[in-house]
Amino acid sequence: MLARMKVLAVLESLPKLGKVKARRTMEEIGISESRRLRGLGAQQRSALVSRFG
Repeated sequence: MLARMKVLAVLESLPKLGKVKARRTMEEIGISESRRLRGLGAQQRSALVSRFG
């Protein structure tokens, strides 16, 4: 179920991370706004994990 969620929705649900910071983070990492969790590449996934734990 989690793999079908969009990355933007997951980031926005994190505490202290609103819509603007979520979009900015995705842009910095190079993730499209329409990307789902399952569709992330290895480098994108590791960048998110290193940034948010």
